[in-house]
Order: sequence, then C-alpha cells, then structure tokens
Amino acid sequence: MIQRISQHKYVPAPSHNFLMLATIFLLMLLNFLQTGMIAFAAAPLMGELGVSPQEYSLTTAAYACVAVVTISKQRWLIERMGWKYYILASLFIFFIGCLICFYGNNFTVFLIGHVVMGFGGAAFMAGARVIVTLFPPSPLRLTGIKTYAYGLTISSALAPFLVARLFLDASWQYLFAILMVFTVLAAITSAFCLPGIPTKKELRSQSHPYLVMALTAGSFLVLYALRYGSYEFYSNSILVSVILLLGLTSIYYFIRSTIRHHHARPLLSIKQLFESKIYRSGVLVFFTCYLIMGSNNYLLPQILQKGLGFSWSTVGSWYALGLVSAILGVWIHMKVFPKRPNGKKFFMFGFVCLGCYGYIMSHLTPSSNMQTQILPAIAFFGFFTVFIQGTAAAKSFKELEHDETAFSHAQQLKNMISQIGMSMGTALASIGLQWRTTIHYNALNEHVAANNPIYQSALHQIANAYGQVNQLVANKMAFAWIAQHVKQNAVLLAGIDYYSLLFIVAIIGFIIMTFQSRLN
Repeated sequence: MIQRISQHKYVPAPSHNFLMLATIFLLMLLNFLQTGMIAFAAAPLMGELGVSPQEYSLTTAAYACVAVVTISKQRWLIERMGWKYYILASLFIFFIGCLICFYGNNFTVFLIGHVVMGFGGAAFMAGARVIVTLFPPSPLRLTGIKTYAYGLTISSALAPFLVARLFLDASWQYLFAILMVFTVLAAITSAFCLPGIPTKKELRSQSHPYLVMALTAGSFLVLYALRYGSYEFYSNSILVSVILLLGLTSIYYFIRSTIRHHHARPLLSIKQLFESKIYRSGVLVFFTCYLIMGSNNYLLPQILQKGLGFSWSTVGSWYALGLVSAILGVWIHMKVFPKRPNGKKFFMFGFVCLGCYGYIMSHLTPSSNMQTQILPAIAFFGFFTVFIQGTAAAKSFKELEHDETAFSHAQQLKNMISQIGMSMGTALASIGLQWRTTIHYNALNEHVAANNPIYQSALHQIANAYGQVNQLVANKMAFAWIAQHVKQNAVLLAGIDYYSLLFIVAIIGFIIMTFQSRLN
C-alpha cells in the first residue's frame, strides 16, 4: 500500500486528492498561525524573555530577512529536490525551530529558534498556492483554491484567540507545541501525495551566489532599519537612514543585475513578470494591503489595551471573533466571483469596508463598547482583506497561469514583497504612534496645571474618593490616577488619528478602483 502510494507522478492520482487538499490547508494553517501568534504575542513575549522592544525587533528583522531569501530560492530548490522532499525538508527545519523555541528560556535561544523557523516556514504560503496548480484544470483546482483561502482566514482568526488562552491558562512555550503538532500532520499528508521527481537538469533555473548575498544583505539592512527605526528613529535618524540606504542599494543591485543579465532560466523572472501590467498593478494592491495589515496588526491591540484599558486576553478573544468575518467573506466571494468575475465591484466593496472600519474606529471614546462598536469594525476589516486580496489574486496571475515557472516566480515575488510590506507597516505604525502620542500627551499635559480650575476640581473629587488614607497620600494617588488617564487618552487620540487617515486612504482607494480598468 505504502509503496503504491509513494510512486508519485507530476500530477497527483485521484486517490491522493484529499491528502493534497489537507496538505494545502495545513501549510496555510502553519504559516498564518505562527506569524499571527508571534505578532500578537509580541508584548507579552518581551516580558517573558526580559528584552526591550529594540532587542525584540532583531528577531522580527532576522526572520523576515531569512523569509525573503528562502522564498526567492523556493523554485530553485524544488527543481533539485522535488516537491515532496522540499516540503518535508521545510517542515523538518520548521519543526526543529519550534523545538528550540519550546525549550528556550532566554532571548538568544528564542532568536535562534525563530530564525530556524524562518528557514523552514517562510515558503509555506507560496508553496501551498503553487501546489494547487498540480491539480489539472478542473473543478478540483477551484476546490484547492478554496482550501487555500479557508486555511488563510481560519488560521488568522484562530491565532489571537490561541495566544490569549495559552498565555492566560498555560505558558508561552505551548505556542510552539501547537505548531509542532500541525507540522507533523502536514508532513504525514505531504509524504503520501506530493510528487517527488526533480526537474530535468536542462530545465532548472540558475542562481548566482553574489546575487543571493546582495539580496540577503539588502533584505536584512532594510528590514532591520525599519524595525530598529521604530524605536530609535527620532534619536538616531541619521544612522537609521544610512542603514536603510545601504539596504535599498543592495536590493537595487540584485534587481538590476537579475534583469540586466536575464537568461533563459533566471532565479526569479523579474523582467518577464514586470512586463505584465496586470501583475504590476496586482503587486501594488497587495503591497498596499500588507502595509495596512501590518500597521493595523500592531496598532489595534495597543489602542484597545493602552487606550481603552481592555485586558490582553479580552482583546485576543474579541479580535479573533471579529476576524471570523473573513471566513464568511471567503464563502461569499467564492459564491459570487465565478458568476460575476468583473473585479471592480469587489475592489470597491473592499474599500467601502475599509472606510467603514476607519470611520467607526475614528469615533472611539473612553467608554466605547467592545461588542457594539469595536467588534463590528473588526468584522469590516476582515471583509476588506478578503475582497481586496482575493480579487487581486484572481486577476494578477491570470496572464502567468499557463507557465508554471513564471507563476511560481510570481507567487515568490509577491510573498517577498508582502514580508517587506508587513514590516514597513509595523515600523510606520510604531513611529506614528510614538509621534502622535507625544503630541497629544503634551497638549493634554498643559491642562494639568495648578491654575486650571477643571484640573483642581477633578483632583479634589478623586482625592475625596481615596478618603480612607491621609490627605497627602490621597492627593498623590489622585495625581497618579490623572497622569495615567492623560497617557491613556493620548494613546486613544493617536489611534483616532490613525483611523482617520485609514478612512481617507479608503476613500482614495475607492476612487482609484472606480476609474481603473486593468484589474477588472
């Protein structure tokens, strides 16, 4: 039985279809569970590991750098190893990284484990999407796309909930225990269904070590500058700018050399890909979405915790529930899109949802209710991600689907850009939050003065509430309470600024999608 199943072909046998679909789902589940959980758990992880945000930024920069380089080499490795052994090797490396993190109890071990996870897991998303093309053109391929989309949305919604429950009821190490369980399941399914035959030598793509080194150095410098600049931008702006410039120069050298020395089998078919106007437009849409998602994933927990005072576990549970809308969005999109494939209405609806999200969140107050105001807003954001990215994915790769290599390279490049977009969104959100919080804090702090009758009245009322202690201690406690609320309101006002900007971005996106025709 095992011997018969292991005799793979390039196109899976009908008896393997369920295992193929399970592999696609599990790869997406692993990818978005680990990115979602580690991103949402950043603040408590810093506390558990005893590191500053600046130190923790090194792990995210190193992971993203490894991810970019690993994704760029995905097709090159598959051609030499075959799909089965490439996925199994990736899962094994990812499992080792999870194991290191699980047994790690300090920052150095966590950093090593996280980077090892990046070597193994960075290409799960692109790999899952290209595996779908192993199905022959048929309704089965559409089922594969649905499985891919549901894996993405289910794992995105599940990640914050699992993090909140695990930190509350168990330990942070169990994040990686869950990932190890799903890694083993993915290895079992992929071992019995993926083709194991490598590509013929004369058809394999080529890779130059200097170009890979340039991409590695450039990716790390850019991503580290973005992450490091999130915390040191104002105090070390020159250093951050120099690091960013060096990184961009290195990436420019990689792109220019790849295009200039273009041959029949390049590492990435950048020249061929960007000759497609539809692909260029689609990548721009994806980059915009990932920029927004990166900034929102960072800011939303900060605003709900520090601005509105919700507990971290409460934020995780309700955030997960709100993102269930993305699962519903996939179901609606899959029902409507095949019958009405014109992309304009889906893009316009997506930006309407983003506008609703920005409008609702820009009207937050200290007494805002999680169930009646914030939860519906998060649901709108879930619809935005599905309808914009789902439609862009359906349109952007249309001209490349006939060429498996070009399609694989297109997916790789899109996911490399997504890593940069997410990092850039997080960095800009962090810098913006510091900037706007400082401005609002200074403005509010001006009213905390002895000559302000409103402040004196509030101080007197709060001090009376602490009447069980002596007057001097009561005044100190009242002042501390006011200072805490000044800081809390400053964060909330900074969040309102961000969501007002997001509302404007949604309007601009809606107008652009109304008049564009390339992605329709």
